[in-house]
Amino acid sequence: MTGLDVLGLGVVLPGADKPADALAVSAAPAPGWFDVTAALPGRGYRRLPAACQYLLAAAGNALDDAGAAPASTPAERLGVVVGTNNAGMALMDEQDRTILDLDADGISPITAPYFAMSLFASRLAVEHTIHGFTLTTNSPRTAGFDAVQAGARALACGRADLVIVGATEETLPDSEPGAEGSDIGAVALVCARATGAPDPAAYGTCHMRNAFLAPGVAPAVALDETWAALTADGPRPRHVHAVLDDSPTGRAVLDWVDGKAAEVSLSPAGPGCLSPMRHVAALLGAGGGPDRVVVTAAAEGNVAFLRLTNFPDNHPQLHGSR
Repeated sequence: MTGLDVLGLGVVLPGADKPADALAVSAAPAPGWFDVTAALPGRGYRRLPAACQYLLAAAGNALDDAGAAPASTPAERLGVVVGTNNAGMALMDEQDRTILDLDADGISPITAPYFAMSLFASRLAVEHTIHGFTLTTNSPRTAGFDAVQAGARALACGRADLVIVGATEETLPDSEPGAEGSDIGAVALVCARATGAPDPAAYGTCHMRNAFLAPGVAPAVALDETWAALTADGPRPRHVHAVLDDSPTGRAVLDWVDGKAAEVSLSPAGPGCLSPMRHVAALLGAGGGPDRVVVTAAAEGNVAFLRLTNFPDNHPQLHGSR
């Protein structure tokens, strides 16, 4: 099964200074929680969309955390995959209001291109001279896990030696459903192809599988098949972290997952794809332990499972030596 080793971790989240704290995030972040001048010193950052700022800062932290590997990798052997659902929505809402109240000439030329979601990954590639490839995944709720899967496939087929995998979200406009519970910030992972053996430079290994719950088809059919593929080559995961909403799909997955592991925990899933990736960052950053699975799903029927195998006491950051 295709997987990837996580060499570097970076988070930019309200209330979280390091990956292990990624779940200790306030639902209502205080204004000014993110200092762009401190996080991204230099010119040209202050007027970027907020979600782009978060992504650049998280990726920079992850690259620093990964040590020498990124700097020694040729630019054409580096890739980027970014998942997002809502990164551009606040910007597009602002652009719509500007056009209605003034005209299109009032839109800033710096932010205008970011109506295209692909620009967030592209800006990250430009920032770090990445020439291999840039991809953006946008499936509702599962986009972050889809980015992990796309990165793993690219590494497995030899398209890159290292891939930055990220997820970034911004607060939804007030007019959008779920705006009050918006998940905000970014998570970034620097990843290499999984070798199958513990890597002393890695936090652990991620494997991802997805399913789709089609209307009129028993959910267990697709979920059983996906679970079997995810757990076929390792011990039974001890803990399943379910990041789900109250949609019919979310309830079906929660009913199905009960009993699949010794422990099952449920966390509410807000709008966007960041909440599941926060769980991944927290679990990797906390150090070793038995295999665990994070599962998330969208009302549209998308379901994604990510299995984590941690390498205990290996990564330098866990000892404060980097």
